[in-house]
Amino acid sequence: MSKRRVQSVDGEKELKEVSKQDDTDIPRGKGNSSLRPTQKPGSGASRQDVILGTIMGITLPLSLLAMWYITIPLLGYCTVSLLGAETVETLFYVKEDMMSYLTSECPLWIAAKERAYLENRSDQEIRRVTNITQQEFIDIVKQGEPIVISDALKDWESFGLFNCEYFMDKYPEAEYFDWQGQKQLTLGNITHREGFKGMDCASGYMDMNWESNDKYVKEWLSKMKLPYFYPEDTIMESAFNYIKGNKSPPMTGFLGVPGTGVSPHIDETCENFMTVQLSGVKNWSLSWPVREGDKLQWSKPLVVTLYPGEALMWYVSMRHHTEVIQDCSLSFSFTLKHPPPKDYYERLIQDFKRVEKTERDNLYIDTGVADIDFIDTCNLFETQGNVYIT
Repeated sequence: MSKRRVQSVDGEKELKEVSKQDDTDIPRGKGNSSLRPTQKPGSGASRQDVILGTIMGITLPLSLLAMWYITIPLLGYCTVSLLGAETVETLFYVKEDMMSYLTSECPLWIAAKERAYLENRSDQEIRRVTNITQQEFIDIVKQGEPIVISDALKDWESFGLFNCEYFMDKYPEAEYFDWQGQKQLTLGNITHREGFKGMDCASGYMDMNWESNDKYVKEWLSKMKLPYFYPEDTIMESAFNYIKGNKSPPMTGFLGVPGTGVSPHIDETCENFMTVQLSGVKNWSLSWPVREGDKLQWSKPLVVTLYPGEALMWYVSMRHHTEVIQDCSLSFSFTLKHPPPKDYYERLIQDFKRVEKTERDNLYIDTGVADIDFIDTCNLFETQGNVYIT
């Protein structure tokens, strides 16, 4: 106990005894704490924090690397061992197709398996040429070399005139087969397709044999002409002499918007193909059967971009796909019998003869060929000093 002098009410000072307690006995309110004060935010990390952060900074990247290069491959190996490589690959492609189906604006037109095939492309490139002579053209075709002639349409009235909008406005009664809706439509009704807005996902082909199109073919061909590099005196039953009276011109028109295309397939005919690009930009891939010992497989695809005014030459038994990448594409493909890809065709037939027929059949079946023996109907023949394929 201690005594203190305090002021009384009447002003006199008097001593009173005041109890003095230790600080430890003082009651503490909610705002006080007997715990050791913590560091203020921003006052710096403790030594333990620095050590922990350093350890995490080192071990986290190592853990991620171990997961990526060890754990995931190990899980993949175990999965393949349990299910088999083909099953795992199939499941992967199914997953990719489902994702494309859910995220793509247009209906799925190319399977993940085919997309993977296209990504494993050849390092080689398809040549582009200009001002080619007729003899140079004949020599290139004889080898069966796919080639782009960049100035093929330089004399065509249709180049710069024909495009999707022009055809839809000028020929609204002409018809095309809509791949998305799986039915024939007039060009005037493309923008009124059920389930689509305007030209969204529009993609299809125009058959010249349809009555609705036949009445326009002569007009279309009048604005085209035999390309300058083609030997004029050797054309036989081609589209370019249709206007002289031949029936059923061997040509097909194609129309499509960006994001649409045609998956890898084979046209089951023997003639040469010349595709001319009138508007829009389109990617192409081409491959053909190659023999490895007693096995047949498709060559790695050659990929090329075809621009307006260009023509692409390709040949019998060539697997191909197309994909529009810019603007609305309008193109026409012609089948021509001369000059023939003689050297390429003879190598192809020899390779087929050196393996079991089932090898060829399986190769074609895997690509969706309906008539797996169509190649047996192809022949080279000579008349008036010229060789043709038919």
